[in-house]
Amino acid sequence: MSHWYTVVVEGPERDLRAFVSGFVANRGLDPATVVFGDDVGLERASLVERLRTLLGGGHHAVLAPGTVADALVEALELGGAALGLRVADHHPVASASFRFAAEVFSRDVSSAIRAILKALPAGVRFEEHAESEDESHTGAKGVELYTPVHHYAYRVKGKPVGPLGGILEVRRRLGEVEAVALEPLHVA
Repeated sequence: MSHWYTVVVEGPERDLRAFVSGFVANRGLDPATVVFGDDVGLERASLVERLRTLLGGGHHAVLAPGTVADALVEALELGGAALGLRVADHHPVASASFRFAAEVFSRDVSSAIRAILKALPAGVRFEEHAESEDESHTGAKGVELYTPVHHYAYRVKGKPVGPLGGILEVRRRLGEVEAVALEPLHVA
């Protein structure tokens, strides 16, 4: 299991994104190795108390695995000042979570969601989870989009909790299903 870190950087977002892109490319890393908090719906209030005020104007959270985070901090300290970038904080992420919910009327979509929820990465578990299926309207068959009552309904909601890498994977996979509503990512 890889340990992740939050690196809070002060400076223009555009310059930070360019810096991180160059950093990742220079090391031959997968571009998804370093994640911007804004890109994954990071809940600003979920960072430790001392960072709540930092993530206002001009501060940005970057999430990265430990070895990459250390090298990124070092690179920012060496070359970031020329771009107006400064590391404001760097700390480990102990765990992460988010809430999600969906209501779908297609068995195919419900199967896709169930497949994601059954194949959780190592260390990820549900702190909250509820699912229900309703097939009670058997007389409501027809073109589902236009019927006032659906023949089939699947509802699910939950809160997966675990290591940040695994939570990001679950969030990405659920985010690919249009019917799933994702709440902000919480890190501790």
